[in-house]
Amino acid sequence: MYTLIFLFIVGATPHQAVDADRDGFPDAAELKTSADRHNFRRWFVTIALSRHLNPRDDVRDCAGLVLYSYREALKSHDEDWRAQFGELLDPSIPEIAAFHYPKVPYIGTEIFRLADGPYEPGDRERGKLGNFADVPHLMNYHTVKLTRRLDDGVLAGDLLFFTPKDKSSHVMIYLQIKGEPHLLYHTGPGDYEYSGEEKAGEMRLVKFETLMSLDEGTWRPDEANPAFAGFYRFKILD
Repeated sequence: MYTLIFLFIVGATPHQAVDADRDGFPDAAELKTSADRHNFRRWFVTIALSRHLNPRDDVRDCAGLVLYSYREALKSHDEDWRAQFGELLDPSIPEIAAFHYPKVPYIGTEIFRLADGPYEPGDRERGKLGNFADVPHLMNYHTVKLTRRLDDGVLAGDLLFFTPKDKSSHVMIYLQIKGEPHLLYHTGPGDYEYSGEEKAGEMRLVKFETLMSLDEGTWRPDEANPAFAGFYRFKILD
């Protein structure tokens, strides 16, 4: 009875999705417990690192690495998944308890936010949620900005975005290896080779301090760099 009274007060029905924080995701499609958030981060980083060590053609640019790792982190990592994925750096991570892709409550496989505003029924059909997102959409709609300083609460699995005026936007994954800050990213397609074919690009794992010391400042994650948008966090973790 009390549940029905509450639903009446907030204007919802027992089967209607609620987006209490108005971040564009149904509350049921977010990770609410500290354990689920922690385990998602571990899966996300481990999957990205494992794919860095054993690259496949399904990761071709910086956004693709994030989308792939995000989607795979939300899956059930049963024996079939592990056999298909291949070598995994840390096979002992506990599963996320709330839900598993592709059965994400209310949004199914359209797990990436592509437009502003709170979640509303029909957002999938209107293209406000989708199964793909480029770098600008990831930054503007799928994540929330945290800070421009590494020492201001940044956690493994958070993202760094760069928006240089004369180059394509870029995204990197923040992680730690033995307590030392590192960044993992895909360079994306490069210049055309003599054969006329575009270079495939590659994944790179670098120390945070290495990027901070670059002579060319475009990709320095520094507050003084206008191209560095800052550190961001997935909305389902916020």
